[in-house]
Amino acid sequence: MKKNAFFLLVLSLLLILSACTEGAAGTGDSKDKGNSATTEKDSIVIAFEADAGTLIANSDVNYVTDTQIRNIYDALIERDGKTGEFIPVLAEEWENVDELTWKLKLKEGVKFHNGADFDANSVKYSIDYILDDANQSFYKSRWVDVQEVTVLSPYEVQIKTAKPFPSLIQRITEDLLIMEPGYVEEVGTDEAAKKPVGTGAYKFVEWSRDNYLKLEAFEDYWNGTPKIKHLEFRYIPEFSSRLSAFLSGEVDLFKNIPVDSIGKIESDGNSKVAEVASARINYLALNTFHDGPMKDEKVRQALNYAVDVDELLEAVLNGHGTKMTGPLAVINTAYVETEGYDFDPEKAKSMLKEAGYDPESLELTLDTPNGRYPMDSQVAQAIAAQLQRIGVKVNVQVNEWGAHLEKIRNREMKDMFILGWGPAFDPQSTIENLFTEVAPYSSFYDKDLEAKIYETNALFNEDERFKGYEELQHSLVEKAAWVPLWQQADLYAV
Repeated sequence: MKKNAFFLLVLSLLLILSACTEGAAGTGDSKDKGNSATTEKDSIVIAFEADAGTLIANSDVNYVTDTQIRNIYDALIERDGKTGEFIPVLAEEWENVDELTWKLKLKEGVKFHNGADFDANSVKYSIDYILDDANQSFYKSRWVDVQEVTVLSPYEVQIKTAKPFPSLIQRITEDLLIMEPGYVEEVGTDEAAKKPVGTGAYKFVEWSRDNYLKLEAFEDYWNGTPKIKHLEFRYIPEFSSRLSAFLSGEVDLFKNIPVDSIGKIESDGNSKVAEVASARINYLALNTFHDGPMKDEKVRQALNYAVDVDELLEAVLNGHGTKMTGPLAVINTAYVETEGYDFDPEKAKSMLKEAGYDPESLELTLDTPNGRYPMDSQVAQAIAAQLQRIGVKVNVQVNEWGAHLEKIRNREMKDMFILGWGPAFDPQSTIENLFTEVAPYSSFYDKDLEAKIYETNALFNEDERFKGYEELQHSLVEKAAWVPLWQQADLYAV
């Protein structure tokens, strides 16, 4: 059932994008309403709320960055859009030799954009880049169990791990993009971060910081020349400006439409709204790294009782989302049902008093991005209003998306913050990366739970591994690590 859900998710997204690649993609110069259904165009402009953090691969754990650079770089392995199974890309075969050893056979005849050959050295270099502390990769915490990468032959590579790492293929699939070693060494990482070279479907053309990224089809792409010849990502932070650019025909596609603007788009004869059930989860982080009330489990539990998620879904999101009670999306391979917290404001007040806090005297800070997730800042304001009902004053701090991430990574957040995560289809991707001390986007740390996380991660036995993640999900709910909100519904303007 979970595999079918994945299939529907990805297939729906592919159908949306096919509407933009088969005759409906605008050039950005004119709307051409009369001919858009019949005239095949070869360019597309996609609006984003923020710029990429960098254009170098294997560095920035950030959806906005990843979505753009995956057009420039290829992965070794991807997931099949119909089945969710792992499929070959630059790696043709992979083998788990033993609990500490993996071997990959690579595709031959692939060229980088600069004409260099893709080979095993490219793979070793890309993984070593993550592991090298000097590069300050935010993927490092996800790869710490990798001990050594060895080139066995021009198209064979071996990966040795320090301890069992059964989810290595998931990590390769979700994280790793292949860089051109000679180019990066020649120009340096700073230049490669501005003018990238990969083996992907699109070549770099021009990047104007906070304005746009322009790419063009790579004619010698190993998997066939792309149908769309020119691709531009345009950065428009304010939603009203994104909407205006879309309705005037300057951009062809953008994501995260506020629910109160759906009607405007649907009333435009050349546009439509497409909704995709996403595996991305949204939550209210209760930050135990900040020296404040959130270190107290009773306070965190009280806030879970005080936040009415059903009301938020209905009143702010107009039902565009699926309520969560635990840390994993329903289609995650280890998802189990967890017993959430009922909305009970009186119990919330009682628990705060048990923890030694007078609700009327408690003042908290809540950070939120604006326009990164559907209605994110509005959700933050609504949560603040709900907590005000039990006497707690909440100061809402609205951040630009890049600044929001930086505050989390630098442990500068205070009591609470809004964040989303995913899509993640294996439990380790969420549980290790959001509930351990060294993970860059973590907001919660418990010594005993962290030991249980690492112990579970190393289990090769599938039944034992599932049982471990089941126990972890229940423990995280009991300890009120978050206020889980919802599994996001992605709304696209097309």
